[in-house]
Amino acid sequence: MQILKFEIGTSNITFIFLEELLIQFKKVAKVGELVNWEACMDVMDLLYEKEETSVFYSSPCSLAASILVASYLITVPVQEWEFPVVPWVQFVTSFKEEDIVQQVRDILLHVLETDC
Repeated sequence: MQILKFEIGTSNITFIFLEELLIQFKKVAKVGELVNWEACMDVMDLLYEKEETSVFYSSPCSLAASILVASYLITVPVQEWEFPVVPWVQFVTSFKEEDIVQQVRDILLHVLETDC
């Protein structure tokens, strides 16, 4: 598989889950169109810049769900936040709401971290 450069790492699996979640989200809520795909990729890149960051997340699917919620919070204007994104992600993925919220909090702290 390495010879064929067939990469099936956690980041690729997370990418696939994230892409699928965003597609579903756009089908269910008009506000899904406001979630910026490039922002999702930027958040994912920031998380994977240090390998140990990915260890904190229980699965590629939970990481993808948390990246989607974090990207929603970063890119969708506050006045457009009428869609209950966390309960929807909980319903679609079956993860506990408190786990999603904690992971989103961790992601936002990492992404918005400053070196002052």
